[in-house]
Amino acid sequence: MSHLIIRSLCCIALFMAAASAHASEAIAYRLSDWKEMHYDDPGQAAQHLAAVKKLGCEASQQSHGDHTDVVYRSPAWQALEVANDELAHQWETWLKGAGFETLHGHFENHDGHDHGTTGHVGHDHADHSHAGHDHGPQGAEEVAYRLADWQTTHVESANQLPQFVALMKGLGCEVRTDEHDGHGDVSIRCLEWKHIEVASHQIAAGWEGWLRNKGFEVRHDH
Repeated sequence: MSHLIIRSLCCIALFMAAASAHASEAIAYRLSDWKEMHYDDPGQAAQHLAAVKKLGCEASQQSHGDHTDVVYRSPAWQALEVANDELAHQWETWLKGAGFETLHGHFENHDGHDHGTTGHVGHDHADHSHAGHDHGPQGAEEVAYRLADWQTTHVESANQLPQFVALMKGLGCEVRTDEHDGHGDVSIRCLEWKHIEVASHQIAAGWEGWLRNKGFEVRHDH
């Protein structure tokens, strides 16, 4: 993890506010089950607790004499918007290291970074290989997608609306929202082909169906 990200974690609220104003990339993230991180240094525990709280997690700290545990979760998908692709991959690495599922769409001419996993509701994930970098076991698959024209989805639940928006941002889509009376319309577009990288054919097929259902053109090479 770069010094930039370590420093940013200490003041993550200011970082997120500044990043969202100039964002060109986003990472969707969630943590469905409680995660416990063990720290011998109480200062590091306090920093991690502050970071996950700023990321919108339910979180608490438990002291056990010789060590401190930070316990947290974030069941709903959220999006962290950042200024560029390099920062997106640094944050994605940190989020995965902290136990989160992540989702980040890559351009088709993407040159390769250490991505790790992509998250999706109801699936387990593993690392993958891409573009000459070691990302995990062989056999990973890609699902490419685009949405050339604006597509509007009506989201009935006020609770589901921010999650849907977070997923669309994580996929790298342009997103417009119109909220009214406890529900909302989300208009999305993805002019250029992008792809997500997943660990297995089963996960890829699930994403392929989900994206087609949302109106995307999809390519999935078996």
